[in-house]
Amino acid sequence: MKLEEVAALRVGVWGLGQEGLAIAQLLNSRGAAPVFIDDDPEPAAVRLNSLLSRDASVSNPEAVEWSALDVVVRSPGVSRYRPELLDAAASGVRVTTAMAMWLEDYAGAKVLAITGTKGKSTTAALAAAMLGHDGLDVALIGNIGIPVTETYGRPDADAYVVEVSSYQAAEVTVSPRVCVLTSLAPDHLDWHGGEEAYYRDKLRLIEAGPAGELAVNAGNAEALDRTRKHPHRTLFGPSGRVMVGEDTDFLEIDGEPVADLAAFAVPGRHNRWNLCGAVAGAWLLTGAPPDRAAIQATIEMFDGLPSRCRAVGERDQLTFVDDALASNPFATLTSLDAFTGRELTLILGGVDRGVDPEALIESLASRKPSPRVLVLPPDPDRLIDAIRRAGDRLSVRLSVEPSAGLADAVHRAMALTPSGGVVMFSPAAPTPPGQGGYGERSRQFISAIGMD
Repeated sequence: MKLEEVAALRVGVWGLGQEGLAIAQLLNSRGAAPVFIDDDPEPAAVRLNSLLSRDASVSNPEAVEWSALDVVVRSPGVSRYRPELLDAAASGVRVTTAMAMWLEDYAGAKVLAITGTKGKSTTAALAAAMLGHDGLDVALIGNIGIPVTETYGRPDADAYVVEVSSYQAAEVTVSPRVCVLTSLAPDHLDWHGGEEAYYRDKLRLIEAGPAGELAVNAGNAEALDRTRKHPHRTLFGPSGRVMVGEDTDFLEIDGEPVADLAAFAVPGRHNRWNLCGAVAGAWLLTGAPPDRAAIQATIEMFDGLPSRCRAVGERDQLTFVDDALASNPFATLTSLDAFTGRELTLILGGVDRGVDPEALIESLASRKPSPRVLVLPPDPDRLIDAIRRAGDRLSVRLSVEPSAGLADAVHRAMALTPSGGVVMFSPAAPTPPGQGGYGERSRQFISAIGMD
């Protein structure tokens, strides 16, 4: 459904955060009178009325007469599996999102969509920078922080690079012209209701159709397996048309070296593969590989995104790495590979949302030199027990202890880590409620180091 179609119906807007408020404003400007819904109605009403400059009521979902609606536009934080939404959909109410509407409205534009469990923000930022260096007017939007709603009413860009989360992909009805899939691993299982539902919702972006061009990371087995039947698949990363060999510092296109990676400041082979994904996506979007000068300029100017496996400073001969956005074990495991062979103290922990940490724990137990692990509240016992059991299995004595909080963990890590080592904050779990999100935890980590 397009925005104008939704505005002409009896519409509800559920979730009045940044994106929900933007949808409210767009619908209001088109003469619609939505029913506004939020799990915390009173503060939501304050935000809404400040934006609309009029009095509008906000209902708790339990008080909504769902049969009086034709369509509900849900915010990303509202799970499509909420019982109220499932019941509404079963009675004929359509459910959509800002992303789903935007992809229909902009189906004729040059849209490069980036999705994946890890790496999508970095890949999107690299692709946008590269296309910009190639002379295009590029809008970088979506889950990276600028809602797609901000493009309405503005002059068209030459190209749109849009980061799409699984929350946003779940209702998509039209696939973009080009998609890049950076990785797949279990995540957000509480929101989606299970691993298979997570993969299904994530891949809806690609499978809604009609089938466009798809670039897939050849280094991720799950992504390779689940896209094997796609008719227009291009591989990148450790192999494929755009690749970085295991023992080389050059990015290659169709086997020809085109860019020197010596100046690429962000650590880890996964980030080199993200760079390959950005090149592949830009190539598929424009029909030609990015100019070599554009690729090299992007490599030299990009120093990483906040909270994503980023070295934030050196102190007392230790390197401090902020990876606060790593909200699942796969993300932390990937970041650890960037510091192979170095002494390491890892700070992890957060909300347990049911993702199996076994692969991460096995990696920690087999790592040389043996790392030290500090586990954050609120519930460190499960991780500590699992790490100790893995150490016993492999006859490795692992140092793993609970900490009182992030500041305590940082101070203890500074005392525990040998000179020349790495202190990494990579929680492998979401931020606990009331702690302000990963951005706030990044600030706390940096402050505890004394680098703010």
